[in-house]
Amino acid sequence: MLSYGSDEMKKSTTRTKRTIELIPNGTVIDHIDPEALFKIVKVLKLDESDDQVFVGNNLKSKSYERKGIIKLENVYLSPEDVNKISVFSPHVTINIIKDYLVVEKYKVEIPSEINGIIACNNPNCITNVEHTKTHWLVKRKEPLSLFCTYCERTMHRGEIEVRHVGR
Repeated sequence: MLSYGSDEMKKSTTRTKRTIELIPNGTVIDHIDPEALFKIVKVLKLDESDDQVFVGNNLKSKSYERKGIIKLENVYLSPEDVNKISVFSPHVTINIIKDYLVVEKYKVEIPSEINGIIACNNPNCITNVEHTKTHWLVKRKEPLSLFCTYCERTMHRGEIEVRHVGR
């Protein structure tokens, strides 16, 4: 017969919270829409990183029902990278970490123009026929509505896909 009365067993069965390892320096991308997490991983090319990358999805959140989070050790995002994130998940919070402390925290903002990161879903658009960088104007930020300056197609957040590398 098994005994579950040992102190060690009681400690392990009463633990209800898991913690994610802190990073000493780098960037934490928090409050990512769960359905956008892997698009952000792709657009930031995190799978090619030599630095420590933590990706968590469908985590419980006080602000939202669930969220994604990315921790990038020793990596600081460029303004262009922050703009890329905002297109896929507009409620993201960026935390800059130095010596295990948050030294800067800010929300992303969707830019008025978006270049090169979003594929046009019109197969006849010149950006899909020739190697031309896409160019989008933001018609509305909430709900997101984008206008292709080449083929004049309008796209919305649910239709947005990451542009394939090399195009």
